[in-house]
Amino acid sequence: MRCDPFVGVPRRTRSIGGMADLYALDLAFDLLDSTPDAVLAEVRRQLTSPDGLLAPRGPAWRVGGMLVGEFGPAERGGWALTVRQEVHEEQLPEVEDLLLVLAPHVRPPGPLGRLRHYENEAPDLLVLREGRVVQLALDRR
Repeated sequence: MRCDPFVGVPRRTRSIGGMADLYALDLAFDLLDSTPDAVLAEVRRQLTSPDGLLAPRGPAWRVGGMLVGEFGPAERGGWALTVRQEVHEEQLPEVEDLLLVLAPHVRPPGPLGRLRHYENEAPDLLVLREGRVVQLALDRR
């Protein structure tokens, strides 16, 4: 079990996911210039550490395409994050925890990305609503 670098950030009732197995996770958003160094360090750790949630690279196993993760200075200041990962249902709480840590620093508030179960054709949108990560279905299942 990892040490929580964000003591005091509450773990919330899970609101994303809902089906078993693997998901395609696509994230693309900018973080503000004022994002604390500890938050930026956590993003870098998740992208580069062997056990990082956003670290895998290469061909995806079930969701198709490649697993990627890029993080760097944004054109208009702040930081740009783009990620495509294959995550197991058991990792969704970690995904949500990371997004909740990043949420106050996202510019502009709103869409964070998409989450798609590997058997579904259409993804669900991941958006910020009142400090929570909300999953919005784009099709009727």
